[in-house]
Amino acid sequence: MYQGFYTIASGILMQERAISVLSNNLVNANTPGYKASRLIATTFEEQLLRVENGKDTRIGTAVPITVVSEAPTRYDSDSLVETGRPMDIAINGEGFFRIQAAPVQVNENAGATDLENTETAATEEGAVYLTRNGNFDIDEEGFLVLRGVGRVLGRRGEIDLNGSSSFVVDANGEIYGADGQYIDTLDVVVPGEDEAVERVGNSLFRFAGEAEGRTAEESTLVQKWLEKSNLDMNREYTMMMEAQRAFQSCSTALQILDRVNQQAAAQIAAL
Repeated sequence: MYQGFYTIASGILMQERAISVLSNNLVNANTPGYKASRLIATTFEEQLLRVENGKDTRIGTAVPITVVSEAPTRYDSDSLVETGRPMDIAINGEGFFRIQAAPVQVNENAGATDLENTETAATEEGAVYLTRNGNFDIDEEGFLVLRGVGRVLGRRGEIDLNGSSSFVVDANGEIYGADGQYIDTLDVVVPGEDEAVERVGNSLFRFAGEAEGRTAEESTLVQKWLEKSNLDMNREYTMMMEAQRAFQSCSTALQILDRVNQQAAAQIAAL
């Protein structure tokens, strides 16, 4: 009887987590460079599989409980959309921009931007983050920044545009001022061999552990364009409805099992 409660409860928790992941995907449908997450489930027995002293040790058998294994990110790219805004830059190919976290005061006169795309993840000042979101701005000191996160990094460090939005970015990421003077080259990186990337915000990532990545050599950059999120809205809505129906079914089953348990207890007491 109790095993039934545990099994149904695990289903409720799983669908609750699935709804949370899908809701976050839908909320960020219009966030440039956003990468969708997917929930991967496993059985309780598999989750408790541990390797000790070189031997597999299983704890518990034949347990039908399902638990969350991981919620990995899909890194496949979507199409690019033209914005006509000089601070918008898209990566055509693999790789991430590098952003050094710091409080950002945006110069609103440098060009309009979509406040909805502000990154709200908690960042550690001075830390370097990765993003595909090229919806950049210029701060009050004239540096190229990602709103709400920090300054965009080039090969020479923080990119100083002297407050001017009249700059050109070529396909190699080289930045030139209005006078044709070379400023810097955008630092676009990819994970090196055996290196991993982990999500820390809606469109923010970082290298796992001590990894530093390497320069993306085959990617090109496109100015006045942005990368769309890689969401298929029809699929997301369908999966959301499936998760909600499954959650409701588990809730109903739990209520039925509870009533059965009460009736059994009453009949036993009558004896």
